[in-house]
Amino acid sequence: MSLGVTLVGHYPPPFGGVATLLTQMESALQSAGCRVEIFNLGHGRPDGANVTSFDTSNRMREVLELRSAVAASDSDVFHYISASYRSFWLGSVFATLTAMQGRRLVMSFVGGAFPDFIATLSPVKRWWARATLSRAAALVACNDEIAEVLGSFRVRPEIHRITNSFPMTGEGEPLPEDVETFVERHSPVVSTTGAAAPEYGLTGAVRAISDVRERRPDVGFVMVLTRYGTDEHEAEIVRAIEEEDLESNVFVTRGLPDFTTLLGRSDVFLRSTLVDGDSMSVREALATGLPTVASDTAFRPEGVIEYRKGDVDDMASKLEHAFDRGTADARLAREEGERNLEALLEVYRSVVDGATRGAA
Repeated sequence: MSLGVTLVGHYPPPFGGVATLLTQMESALQSAGCRVEIFNLGHGRPDGANVTSFDTSNRMREVLELRSAVAASDSDVFHYISASYRSFWLGSVFATLTAMQGRRLVMSFVGGAFPDFIATLSPVKRWWARATLSRAAALVACNDEIAEVLGSFRVRPEIHRITNSFPMTGEGEPLPEDVETFVERHSPVVSTTGAAAPEYGLTGAVRAISDVRERRPDVGFVMVLTRYGTDEHEAEIVRAIEEEDLESNVFVTRGLPDFTTLLGRSDVFLRSTLVDGDSMSVREALATGLPTVASDTAFRPEGVIEYRKGDVDDMASKLEHAFDRGTADARLAREEGERNLEALLEVYRSVVDGATRGAA
């Protein structure tokens, strides 16, 4: 009998870090013979016979729907993916629901701001966070910093270290016509994605592209914004583009149906964040063999060209280095993805075996 897994988190559309991670995990687990269902906590209403979406406009109704969905599911394991303080608190509710129904839960923590979030908790909130973690059968951290924070709670569930890299399958969708036209008219092409929020460093990225344009006048920069951000900061990004006279060199879009297609048409991927966990877009870029320039946050996978975070001059310099370096080796990313899939399956097996022994 195949293993049944329910992945719980944001599922596209809209596209973003956790949504991308969920789709990659879904595909990888299905390829390994697992039965996979999705509990979509995002605002979209994606199609799919295995996808259940919930009422995000009313928190109480959402919780009641989640309770019913857990009860109706025949999955062996539920896997909740948490990326922010908002998803952590909803995850604490989900952990309670699964515990009340005697179901087995794995929790992953993938957001780069998670350690800072934990550091701000009051004693009461920290007590509740510890209770939440204790309800899981296993915990998964995407980097050592998050693993260390989880370890500080001294809870019983084993903490596993699995990065956000899984085998990528399938072919991407075509680019929208306006994006395709922009890419065709510029060279080299730099791509990035993130939210219109200060921690993503996108205004600094615009300044770096302005520096690059002094030597490469036809450079193109495609910025794919996710739905999380503020109108105020998006206006700052637009002002930076106008101040640097980059309207013809920068293309801002959102809701791209398949980011990997854009990566395949780019020369370099840029990740300008000031904080990060284990960025899915960095993983996607490495898996496609694209030279990847990223800030030196707490964790970056092997193969990334790092620059000093917040340093626009160093960012521009490393972009030039990436242009000269050319295609990167995707083999390491593929091998890591395969190892992570096997490690995740082993976590699930141990959780199911533990439940079986406990019921005997």
